[in-house]
Amino acid sequence: MHAQQQAVPVEAANPVQQRITDYDIYTGRVEAAQEVDIRARVSGFLREIRFEDGALVTAGDILFVLDKRRAQASVGIATAALALAEANRDLAAAELARAEELASRQAISRQDRDQRAADLAAAEATVEGATADLELARIDLTDTEVTAPFDGRVSSSQVDIGALVDGGSGQGTLLTDLVSVDPVEIVFDAAESDYLSYVRLDLAGRAGSSRAAPAVVDVMLPDEDTWQHKGQIDFIDNRIDAASGTIRVRAKVPNANGLFAPGLFAQARVPRSEPYAALLVPDTAVLTDQAGRIVYVVTDDGTAQARAVTTGVLIDGLRVIRSGLDPEDRVIQSNLVAIRSGVPVEVMAPPNDDAEPAE
Repeated sequence: MHAQQQAVPVEAANPVQQRITDYDIYTGRVEAAQEVDIRARVSGFLREIRFEDGALVTAGDILFVLDKRRAQASVGIATAALALAEANRDLAAAELARAEELASRQAISRQDRDQRAADLAAAEATVEGATADLELARIDLTDTEVTAPFDGRVSSSQVDIGALVDGGSGQGTLLTDLVSVDPVEIVFDAAESDYLSYVRLDLAGRAGSSRAAPAVVDVMLPDEDTWQHKGQIDFIDNRIDAASGTIRVRAKVPNANGLFAPGLFAQARVPRSEPYAALLVPDTAVLTDQAGRIVYVVTDDGTAQARAVTTGVLIDGLRVIRSGLDPEDRVIQSNLVAIRSGVPVEVMAPPNDDAEPAE
């Protein structure tokens, strides 16, 4: 007759019940919401630089001033041309009026009267052309002052005072560049499997689409260990990249304090589900056997029993159990190397008195 097997002392407790949200975590880059190369629209010698390298500027601030003399001269020439055109138009109008009077007395041929009318129409067209030329000249004069198109931070000046600036095209002289500061964008790539999961959850009504209602995301920088920043997904690309099997996603993040700078790495945490009630156990209580992940529970007769479980994410040292456990189960949390199914156990005090057992 064999001696009765001695009970193994263990610590056990009910799973912690908590409402959680499932997340996916992606690594991306910080980009400016707006970025532009600053180039002149007209050519000329650079006369002034009105900003400090790397400074914050406001939309409309003058950054560079080019030599205005040629543009001012062009305005003068266009103004004189318009005045001459208007004088010719007035003369043509007076001659047409006299021709109308003579034609009423049949003192002038109809052909002469029509010629006067044509002369007036040509003079009016010349006035319209001269007006447009003057407007262009004034625009060129205005463009000798290069302004910031939006609020942001400028880089360093790429030209010196006195340099000849070539303007008027995309290949013109680069003067500096400007990036917006607030907000910034976090751009990352999601796997096509993640994309399909989100779409299917949306179709099943279990999670809203970020295309229809922007999802709130949490953001963490490389020197941080908590999710201190929040943003919103505002763009999902319209196709999967065939080469990488990913889709481009963008989240907009406030940056009032200027902490984020273009080029920084950042992590984005995207919710995969609505908050739901979950069971959690210490991660150390979850073991692996040939069949998968298991935990040991204490049965009513005081023995250990292995339970196959499906696990989820890790939250503050606790592992989410998606299936395989009930709230009333007492999960063994210590002396696991001595435990096998059917082994008698003696339950000691739970390892964490602060953990709230299931009711």
